Amino acid sequence: MHLLLLLILGMGTAAAVPSPPGAVPESRPAGLAMPQKKNMAPAATEKPGILARHPKLATAGMVTFIPALTTLLGMQMWEWGDTTHFKAGSDGGFERHNTHGGADKVGHAWSFYFGSRLFTAYFDAVYPENHRKAVIWGAALSWGASVAVEIGDGFASVYGFSYTDLIANTLGVALAVAQELWPAVDDLVDFSVHLLFSPGFMNPRNPNHFDVATDYSGSLFTLHLRLGGLGLSRRNPLRYLRLDAGYFARCYEVMDGCSRESLGTDRFETRNLYFGVSFDLARMIREHGSASSWLQFFGTATRYYNVQGFFQTGFNVDLNHGGAINLGTATDSQLR
Repeated sequence: MHLLLLLILGMGTAAAVPSPPGAVPESRPAGLAMPQKKNMAPAATEKPGILARHPKLATAGMVTFIPALTTLLGMQMWEWGDTTHFKAGSDGGFERHNTHGGADKVGHAWSFYFGSRLFTAYFDAVYPENHRKAVIWGAALSWGASVAVEIGDGFASVYGFSYTDLIANTLGVALAVAQELWPAVDDLVDFSVHLLFSPGFMNPRNPNHFDVATDYSGSLFTLHLRLGGLGLSRRNPLRYLRLDAGYFARCYEVMDGCSRESLGTDRFETRNLYFGVSFDLARMIREHGSASSWLQFFGTATRYYNVQGFFQTGFNVDLNHGGAINLGTATDSQLR
């Protein structure tokens, strides 16, 4: 529900997203020392960026901007404030009869995981000499936004403050913090989303075609184990593969032609565990690609958005139908 907010921020901070950690700097071969020049002038120090020159203003601006934008989006898109009665509770987690079949929990975790890493990149530009401080600010802002979203949902008649959502948000932020503080964790794990718009989302009767983050019937959320992070040699091709485990649900959204609301039966609803393999494009580009900043940025982006989700590179287990196994993200019970 809040991916749009993160994408808006991303357009302004894309240049600040760091290259994947762990890259080996280019070194000069032994014995080829730089020729020494006499009376060399001292190297000019790089001028700090505008954010680093005004850290208090940059921090206050972001801390003010994100809550304000979140509130405006919530009132416009998610019915915040349409009731004065605050409601809270658990919405069932991953249970079969949860509103979204549990896909929203993984979606919340990914959104605020990505938000934490994106905000950290911003604060790295504000505090370039103190990465730990940037991590704290980034995580605090993302987690604080997640709490604000839940409070806003508490005043929306169709949602409500969800404790399970907040737990998912916290787990996502915790993973982001672990990756930022420990490069070995970052080199070992990716967390991505693949979005292929569902028929329900594209339905002309859908009142909001901008809220892509709630298209849970078109999403696949995946954790990736990066084999290159296991210490494999540079000559081992397995270092460019990722082992994938994910989750998705289908036919749970109101606008889906196969939903309970559309057909009067829930027999087409599916909750699915996904297992597969994908290429570690970020590592490939880092080690063999051009030094072009745009190419490196694309490689980094594939760690958060799984472009390989368009291909059948795995299988899924349908939890709603006796563990039926299907190729990729297809489901035998889904009407298309």
